[in-house]
Amino acid sequence: MKKRLLAVLLLSALLFSSCNFPSPTLPREDQPLYVPPAGQTFTPPATPSPDPSARIKLGDEVVLPLVSLAFSPLASVDNSGLPMTLSLGEDKAVMNNTDETLFFSLSSESAGVSPDAQACLTNLLSRMRADLPELHASEATEIAAAGLTGVQTELSGTLLEAPMTGKLAVFQVQSRCVSLLGAAAVEDPQTLWQETGQYAFQALLGGLRFLPPGSVPACLIATDPEYAFSPENPIRVGSVNLYDGVSRMEAYLNTLRGPNMEEINYIRINPQYNAENEIVDAYQINYAGSGEPITIYFSIYSYETPMAPLGFSCEAAFPLQRP
Repeated sequence: MKKRLLAVLLLSALLFSSCNFPSPTLPREDQPLYVPPAGQTFTPPATPSPDPSARIKLGDEVVLPLVSLAFSPLASVDNSGLPMTLSLGEDKAVMNNTDETLFFSLSSESAGVSPDAQACLTNLLSRMRADLPELHASEATEIAAAGLTGVQTELSGTLLEAPMTGKLAVFQVQSRCVSLLGAAAVEDPQTLWQETGQYAFQALLGGLRFLPPGSVPACLIATDPEYAFSPENPIRVGSVNLYDGVSRMEAYLNTLRGPNMEEINYIRINPQYNAENEIVDAYQINYAGSGEPITIYFSIYSYETPMAPLGFSCEAAFPLQRP
């Protein structure tokens, strides 16, 4: 026990006495482990900013036959991946997001006596102000797209009882006024337009193609492979009353053609209910070389601009108007 205590005392004495050791005779300068070259400083790499336009996804190209205009519709516009809604007509297309806070419209009308794109814009704004009295449009500036020169203006005002910010571009082509309108209508429209809307607008504008007359089909061709072939996605021909439904469906079928303009033979079969408990009328059709009959479905209870099913064509524009 005495030996252990003596050892502890001895170690303690050595530790305290080491603090009083004399300095080495030769002084030593501590050197840094790394000295950067003169004039060189280390700058951390900048964090790349996300490209807002990368969020914009486009769908398959669609042709508006009355306008001889092809465009790629918006599929989605943000990281949510929620799809945009697309409504088509022979001379117009309308797109909106799920929240109905972003709207885009591509439309065409006869130029009439309008000599140029500026006159088209003036007439269009005049009609818009009749419906939107608070609409303000900036001074028009020149814009180029699809090999054409047009005019554009910044818009602000109120739309659907919400503040609105957007843009309108107008071209005159083939004696028609063609316009692309984009708008954000929400409590803070400026932010939504700057962060998303303007990039979607530019994506639509960049995808426009004006086609030579006679180079486009006479009717819209569906891009959805289930259109007409599924009871859930019937051809919506509408009706004035229940008695003209059959004549409207058969006017459609008399205009429809096979992929190489073959005439269509058809026979009406029993109607059925789809998943929404909606009655859909069914026809079996065939054409030379088609093989087994193909069943397509109609609804006479609602109307949408009729299109030819994917893989089919048409002799002319379908002779149907909204009832």
